[in-house]
Amino acid sequence: MSKEILRKFFHYVSANIISMIGLSLYILVDTYFISKGLGANGLTALNLAVPVYNIVNGMGLLISIGGAAIFIQFHATGEKEKAQNVFSHTLVIGLILGLIFAAIGLFFSAPLVRLLGADESIFPMANIYLKVIMLFAPAFILNDILSAITKNDEAPTLAMYGMLLGALFNIIFDYIFIFILHLGMLGAVLATGGAPFVGIILLSSRILSSKSSITFSMKDFHFQPHILARISSLGLSSFINEVAGGLVMIVFNFLILDLAGNIGVAAYGVIGNIYLVVVAIFTGLAQGVQPLTGQYFARKEKKHLDSLLKLTLLTGLVLSILLYGICFFFAEPIVSIFNAEGSALLSSLAIPGMKLYFLAIPFMGLNIILSMYFVSIGSALPSQIITLLRGVLILIPSAIFMAMAFQMTGVWLSLTLTEVLTNGIALILCKVHLQKGKVA
Repeated sequence: MSKEILRKFFHYVSANIISMIGLSLYILVDTYFISKGLGANGLTALNLAVPVYNIVNGMGLLISIGGAAIFIQFHATGEKEKAQNVFSHTLVIGLILGLIFAAIGLFFSAPLVRLLGADESIFPMANIYLKVIMLFAPAFILNDILSAITKNDEAPTLAMYGMLLGALFNIIFDYIFIFILHLGMLGAVLATGGAPFVGIILLSSRILSSKSSITFSMKDFHFQPHILARISSLGLSSFINEVAGGLVMIVFNFLILDLAGNIGVAAYGVIGNIYLVVVAIFTGLAQGVQPLTGQYFARKEKKHLDSLLKLTLLTGLVLSILLYGICFFFAEPIVSIFNAEGSALLSSLAIPGMKLYFLAIPFMGLNIILSMYFVSIGSALPSQIITLLRGVLILIPSAIFMAMAFQMTGVWLSLTLTEVLTNGIALILCKVHLQKGKVA
């Protein structure tokens, strides 16, 4: 393996993992400050509203990841006009979708919150969070798009700065709005909704500069349905993964409400938000390699493609060991950070729950890496199969069955069961494509 591949790998991957951790901090920081300022009811309200944020972010990923995967293939082969046309489509489609979400939040937030299971004690906080987060949907989606395209325009470090500065904005203004101005849940969601504007301003400055190979002009834009279809096809697995996370959260919320009540949902809220960080790290690894994989695939550099996949899988294994070690040995202090009221019941549910839930980490990492790898080489279907299996088709039936059979222990272990079963199918798909010569 050449030193150049190693240098590029660690440059792109490190920047992207940090970026994705910064993105995951949007909700994690809300969780921390809401737990301190609003207690267990605030955590429950947040956990009921977060699935809608997953859908908004999923749509941003659908457009941004799909668009970036096509962009890099044209960019790598010097077809600049086609690359710019893909960027223009991505931007226009993303803004239209964002405005649709904003309208839904403005007019239909209350029935959505009730549908998600909020009772009268939770409804006001959940409703204000959901309404405002959807009003900011255009900003979240635009930030996703600019970040993905900037990474593929050979500026992953700038994309990292955009995400980190957005996360820092969220932390500072969460504190100001909740503890100084006493705005409660409204303050938390305003801080989160304002954060992507930081990234938009920073990343736009590059696109408008001479350093970028990207240009955008509505004057030259002509909508082409086949480009939308290709973007959607390659981005679909990222969308499914994010939306499935929200759907699974809804299912888990209902299962846990029945087994352990609102405190159980609050405990799951703590674990679920740590899960977002774990997923962000593996997604950062997988998406960080994507620009390089796309380049080598477009140039038919099979040897480099093969080396890159092996290096990515090895890095994923090392990260798995480190992450599970943290979740196992530091479960108690992690839970205590979010247990501001010192609830013994919340601790008794969340601490053993964390140790069981995150047994899935190594299997999860492999599935995420292989799914994004298929997207990077233009093979949408295997990626979609992996994502659907781990996100919906296996996980939801597993959670329901395991909850019925083993109560809360079954709920926590259902993720590991799902990821293991998906692993088997993902490896078969990989073997089939290797035999066909479609992958390295």
